[in-house]
Amino acid sequence: MWLSLLFILILSGISTYMVLQRTVSPMTKVPLWILWLILMTPPILTGATVTWSKQIPVFPLAIGVCSICWLIYWRLLDWGGRRARLIDPILPPAELDPNQSVPEIVPPVAVELVTETPIVRPIEPEEEATLRTCFAWNVFFLDKIEYRPQAVLCRGKLRTGADNAYATIKQNIEDLFGDRFFILFQYSLSTGKPFFALVPRPQFTKITQSRRWLEYGIAGLLLVLTIAATTYFGAVLARSPKNEPIQIITAGWSYSISIISILGLRDLGRYFVAKFYKIDTNLPYLIPLPIPPGTYGSFLQMRSPIPDRKAIFDLGFIAASLGLLMAIPLLIWGLSQSTIVPIDLKSTLFSFQAFNPCFSLLLTLFCKLALGSQFVAERAISLHSVAIAAYISLLIITINLMPLRRLDGGYIVHAMFGQKPSAIISQLSKIILVILGVIRFRSSGFGNTDLLFLAIVISLIPAIDEPALNDVSELNNWRDALGVMILAILVLALIPVPAVLMQLLNV
Repeated sequence: MWLSLLFILILSGISTYMVLQRTVSPMTKVPLWILWLILMTPPILTGATVTWSKQIPVFPLAIGVCSICWLIYWRLLDWGGRRARLIDPILPPAELDPNQSVPEIVPPVAVELVTETPIVRPIEPEEEATLRTCFAWNVFFLDKIEYRPQAVLCRGKLRTGADNAYATIKQNIEDLFGDRFFILFQYSLSTGKPFFALVPRPQFTKITQSRRWLEYGIAGLLLVLTIAATTYFGAVLARSPKNEPIQIITAGWSYSISIISILGLRDLGRYFVAKFYKIDTNLPYLIPLPIPPGTYGSFLQMRSPIPDRKAIFDLGFIAASLGLLMAIPLLIWGLSQSTIVPIDLKSTLFSFQAFNPCFSLLLTLFCKLALGSQFVAERAISLHSVAIAAYISLLIITINLMPLRRLDGGYIVHAMFGQKPSAIISQLSKIILVILGVIRFRSSGFGNTDLLFLAIVISLIPAIDEPALNDVSELNNWRDALGVMILAILVLALIPVPAVLMQLLNV
């Protein structure tokens, strides 16, 4: 047993290191071994627990350890990215507006650098007159040009539509300077006025075909490991005998296929949206976990700038929508195959054998729809394995709909309202989530801390997101409407069932 576990740990450790080296190493100054150790902490602790106590960690503890490790990982990655941009002059600047400090404008591109580091060439004095001709007075009236170590800021007054202004001036600059610059169009967080910025492009080599095949190999290996992990824990969650491989596969395959299909479709949607907008990104790398639920989804690294707010919206909305479209039917079917059991007053978010959905209005409605008159007050649900997979996936999708940095909801809110308003909304959502956690904690007789713990972990995620190249042009009305609809699903998933509705539904 322990030899098999050791082999799996070694294999997952090697694959994790390869992924980090391919995607993260060029964009941070944090030593790679530290990031690797943080990501490997959950499987190492799980291996130690299984070896010494012959039991896997309890589900809430496993989720808590993974959440904390991922939070530390992303915080270090952000800090290391800022350090990299301060030390290495060829990387795009962290902020083009000198009066504010906000996150990076252009994500670093995780591909191999040329051997000789190119020197960033500033605009020469004689080139300034040429640059001024790119700004027509009836498009963007140029007031002044400011020089920064890593950018040239062009401040003025917008005289036409943002889409037309960005397209026109971008074309004019490219006609004169070629692909020498990233052309950014963003709002100043201090003045609220739009400005253009020219950021010298770093010189990169092209990705070779052999490296592409390596990427496919890594993605395939991680998929195999994820299938193995989710199948095993599907059998564990189904409380099936685990003496023979055939028994494990028979008991766990439905859970494995369900959760990988839901989360895989979600991340494939984001990948194809990135390809549509010509954003360089790696293949979705599924993340295998040697603890329940067996995977957290996949890792997708944007390696080139996002062009505009429309692309930001589509990256978040399409990924979340595809996940929901797959998760909801599977959840309803899985609930219809589940059984009714006596309620457990100490039920938590992960009490799959006595599940009480009343902490969520959305889940309660789904349970009533699937089970009808069978689901009544003082009764709980023993979830079918497909329902467990769909519920966990729905929980992951809901968390990702929070309007926070790097999450689907953060993309959607940023695209709808802009960078500064979205940061305010993010801070308010953190406060609301903590309040909901406290309410659940008090209503459970000070026994259930699951939602409160989740709220505290989420509240530590940075609120402000990275702007697009054109962060001024707004969305059209139908995208705004779709954004409101999908954020309404987040609200329904978070709020508990009102007492009046509980009486009407008899739950």
